[in-house]
Amino acid sequence: MVKLKPWRIGKENAMLQAWLWKHHRQDIQWRRVRLGVLPTKESNRMYACLLRWADAIFIKDGVVNIVEAKLRPDLGALGQLEGYKVLFSQTLEFSQYKEFPVRMILLTTMIDLVIVELCSKKEIAYEVFTLDDVNKVRTKLMQPVI
Repeated sequence: MVKLKPWRIGKENAMLQAWLWKHHRQDIQWRRVRLGVLPTKESNRMYACLLRWADAIFIKDGVVNIVEAKLRPDLGALGQLEGYKVLFSQTLEFSQYKEFPVRMILLTTMIDLVIVELCSKKEIAYEVFTLDDVNKVRTKLMQPVI
């Protein structure tokens, strides 16, 4: 198998983009999504460091899916996802979807049984998509279409 070097965008973003392309390319999606109430012009500088950004959001079958991608799963990602779920309904750009059910997804490259168990308790989907999977998708994308 041909090993491809990570894109300039970084390994986590490459993993996220390959996963979205493989599993959700037909779904409405946004990447690097700012969530929460927009600060006023006067407080913009102060809030610039406090804005929250989800790695991706996509809509499938009437469900809003919020994705946090981590090469190595960590406990902080669970809190991030729970925060994003709350902030989603406060985000003006998504007001038309605020009544939709929200599903949280932790996308990672490996299994961590402690975090898998916590995700299960917190109703967070735990998705494993390895860097080998990323390379397979990228190799497929680079093949010429005949």
